[in-house]
Amino acid sequence: MINSVSSGANFQPMQRPQAEPLTSEQTELMNETLAQFDPENLTAEDAQSIMQTFMDAGIQPGQEMEAIMAEAGFDAAEVGELGRPEGERPPGPPPPPSGNSLEQVDSEEVVSYLDELLAQYSDQLGEEDKEAILATVQEKFGLSEGDSLLSVTA
Repeated sequence: MINSVSSGANFQPMQRPQAEPLTSEQTELMNETLAQFDPENLTAEDAQSIMQTFMDAGIQPGQEMEAIMAEAGFDAAEVGELGRPEGERPPGPPPPPSGNSLEQVDSEEVVSYLDELLAQYSDQLGEEDKEAILATVQEKFGLSEGDSLLSVTA
């Protein structure tokens, strides 16, 4: 029953889709394409050409592609970054949270939230349930594992 409360705390990391295994023709095309370029003097135009050739052949980024490129002296991530037109660069990672410290957490909101949880499940709580609730509260309010929910300083 407490699972409905703690289920929000179980996040799966985003995974990019698996690339299809490369065919022998795709592997040969990659080797032929990469042989036309100097990995030490690669231009944005060169990287775009490589990326377009791979895309046209249905070659998806993945470990196999990275390994073949590395064998030829290329860094797949660097080629991808260099070949991406300026306007199409993905945004950087989201800014870090504003650092939810205890000074920024509304303690009344935390207490109210805990009160709701406890009222709903008080007669069913075991030790694991209490830990799940604590983890959910920490996640909801951006507290790290070592942060205390209550400040005892005056």
